[in-house]
Amino acid sequence: MSASKSRPRWSELPAYVRGQICELAGGRVVAAENCEGGFSPGFASRLTLADGRLKFAKAIDAAAWPMQATMYRDEARVAALLPMTVPAPRFLGSVDDGHWVILAFERAVGAEPSVPWRARELAQAAAAASAMSQALTPSPVAMPADHPRLGGWAELAADPSARAKLAEMSAWAARNLGFLTELELVGLTAARGETLVHFDALPHNIMRTDRQVLFVDWPHARLGAPFIDLLTVLASAGDTGIDLDSLAVEPVTADVEPEELDAVLAALTGFWLAGGVAEFPPGLGPVAAAKLALGRGALCWLQRRLTSTGSSRPSC
Repeated sequence: MSASKSRPRWSELPAYVRGQICELAGGRVVAAENCEGGFSPGFASRLTLADGRLKFAKAIDAAAWPMQATMYRDEARVAALLPMTVPAPRFLGSVDDGHWVILAFERAVGAEPSVPWRARELAQAAAAASAMSQALTPSPVAMPADHPRLGGWAELAADPSARAKLAEMSAWAARNLGFLTELELVGLTAARGETLVHFDALPHNIMRTDRQVLFVDWPHARLGAPFIDLLTVLASAGDTGIDLDSLAVEPVTADVEPEELDAVLAALTGFWLAGGVAEFPPGLGPVAAAKLALGRGALCWLQRRLTSTGSSRPSC
């Protein structure tokens, strides 16, 4: 279940917030269709203006959702810096009065990929992520180089309650926790780079149009290795049975050792699993559920990779 099921509707927003959205969008809103995808509890809607133009807006009550409001503010800063060459909807602007954070974009007509992934759609998204990362190497804008969305095995190992939940979910992961923690450390080093990385290239942040694949929601953008977004796209299909290793053969991975990919995949898997077993505030339970599902899928792919090569790696 998506947290978006409880998102506020257009008619439920304060009148002044609706007015600010109209100003950002550049016209009077005559229709607003709430988006059902994603996990933010904020307003997110496809807008139609009086002159027929199509826009997209999102807004959040900072008092009710302070942590999520911080993410909206991060997204506004990043969106304002993204070059026009990035395959993302054009940013129209933002308003932040300390109470509500509002962002507006041009609206692309398309749809999220199928979940579970279909092989053809996954191949298109993987190729698009690879091409995007090539074009964004080196990054055309200054970004932080930390990686808060990688790593989690060490956190799991240090928490007895989390370890118990992990053991219930995967005896293999619990048995090999020490190895996975060490592999994650290698991955955190291998993830360094000069590419502008989306760092959340998941199905709910991907849109397929008639002409291209777009990547939306960029609040987590950082500098990193050029193959991270490709790896993220593929890891989100880890339990589908699709041949992910063949799709991982892209220009951005051409000079990368398989062990490096394994290590970064381990760090990505650890981040999702640690988030999946963590305690979330009321109303954000679907976020934890989504992370747990992603972690399970990524773990499936990681296990397959670790057991297909190298006798020094742990077996399932």
